[in-house]
This record gives sequence, C-alpha cells and structure tokens, in this order.
Amino acid sequence: MVGYDAAVAAVQDPNADPILLAKIAYENPEFGANVAVNPRCYPGLKRWIAEFGDDRARETLAQYGFTAEAFGGPVQDQKATAQAAQQPAAQAAFEEPVATNPYGFTAEQALTTTDQMQIAQIAQYAPELRACIARNPNTYPALIEWLGQLGDPAINAALASRQ
Repeated sequence: MVGYDAAVAAVQDPNADPILLAKIAYENPEFGANVAVNPRCYPGLKRWIAEFGDDRARETLAQYGFTAEAFGGPVQDQKATAQAAQQPAAQAAFEEPVATNPYGFTAEQALTTTDQMQIAQIAQYAPELRACIARNPNTYPALIEWLGQLGDPAINAALASRQ
C-alpha cells in the first residue's frame, strides 16, 4: 500500500514511475484526478481512471477530452467460454519463454492473470514475457496497442493470433 505522503510526492513528480501512479490510482481513488494530470500517466491508466475513478477524476479527464467512450467505451469482460476455446489453440502454436526477470513473474501468470495492474507490471519489468501478455485475452487495449508498436516479431505473431 502506498502511504499518503509517498502518494502526494509521486503525483507531484513529473518523472514518477507510471506503475506507481497506477498503484496510487487503484489504492487511493481520491488521488485519481492528480494521477490523471501527471505527465507520466499513460493512456491505459487514463482510460481506467475515466471508467473507474471518482467523480472528481472523471471530471478532470473530461476537461481534457478523455472519457471512457473516447477510449473505445467501457472495458468489456471476456467470456470464460471464449477464453477456454482460444487458449489451447494459441498455446499450442507458441513456445513458452523462459522467465529471467528478478520479480518472479512467470509465463503462466502473463498468459492467465486478469489483474490489470499485474499485467502492466509484467509488461514493464519482464520484457521476455511481453509475447505472453499479448496472448492474454485480459490485456487491456491500450497495452495491446503499445505492444504492437514495439516491432518485436514474437509479439506481432502473438497479437496476430488474437484475431
């Protein structure tokens, strides 16, 4: 849990870690508006705040033209049956990477987690697992878009398998 003083310092820091900002927005909703205007707040986090943040945060983002609808509408839950049907076929076509990150993230976590914060942390701290994140049906659209811009052949193949 991010303490109050640490949260205040982070939202005022123009070089704050984006993952820390996401954690602050999740754990301390009253800081949502401050997180949203921080220059290091990435589009996926703005979308999340626009959809799940408190009224003040949503109003602040609306003033900048950011609403949940502007980012493609509310986040849609994937149906469990669709996930079950897609995963075995997709997993058979790909070789699982060896996790080399010091944070303990695994390929299985990257493929199956539904926790958006954990998905963002894996993307930041475990680049060897980004292809797995690209195959995870729960990965949020802004991160999928970012992964597509990296130009990595393994990630591109994983993204192609989603469609």
